[in-house]
Amino acid sequence: MNKINNLELFDFSLNNPEPILDDYYLKKGNLVISDDPKKSTDLMLRNLDLIECISAYSFAKKSNNKSSINDALVSALVLVKSKNINFSEFVSFWPIVDISYSLFCKLEEDDQKNILKEIMNKYVELRHGLYSKIGYSATTLQVGKDAKAHKESGNLAVYKLSKLLEEKGFCNGDTDDVGTFFSGKSKKYLVADKAGKKLFKKIIKEKGIKFRWSRGKENKMPDFLIRDIEDIYILEHKHMKEGGGGQNKQVNEVIDFVNFS
Repeated sequence: MNKINNLELFDFSLNNPEPILDDYYLKKGNLVISDDPKKSTDLMLRNLDLIECISAYSFAKKSNNKSSINDALVSALVLVKSKNINFSEFVSFWPIVDISYSLFCKLEEDDQKNILKEIMNKYVELRHGLYSKIGYSATTLQVGKDAKAHKESGNLAVYKLSKLLEEKGFCNGDTDDVGTFFSGKSKKYLVADKAGKKLFKKIIKEKGIKFRWSRGKENKMPDFLIRDIEDIYILEHKHMKEGGGGQNKQVNEVIDFVNFS
């Protein structure tokens, strides 16, 4: 194959960017709400129950009815731990009070209940009355899901690169052993951070590759190992649209990656 140096590869990349809208990165966008206004999904019904719990909590708090306050909290606690409820107006509010939903789900139930009470107090104070006046809408659930669609990009990137490699005659070798992966003059690839992780670790051990980058990244695996007959490539993929924040961290990972020989 024709060899190109890093500068030539970089220049090629600049002149051949990914399209702004790439079908490979098109998310499924599955509905969590019903497309029939007369029917409700399970999530829609659970969210209505949650809104009713918040209303009951608000009323009980005004009347200082401790028993009703507790009943509303107990019911709400079950609902906020149900599937996809993080797309709701209530849970979408949590970042405002600096509470992580994922961390909340890992806590003991007594701690969850105490935290939920504090969140409910703030939500009733800052949002519930306003949303009730304007009108809660099930579309918010779909908006919440769509807004988190970027979290699906990782698997789509693996899918895209796998398809591009297969179009060029490469075969998936995730389930090979080391001998089979390197036999003959075949063109192979493995997904080193997913199905091919076990094989990747065997390869770098048997081939004496000191993969130091992984040690500084909490033993993170790269995305692909590619064998083009006699040549071996270890590939780390980043799909980015802009700079800043976590995106800059991704760039730094790539800079660190290519720094190793």
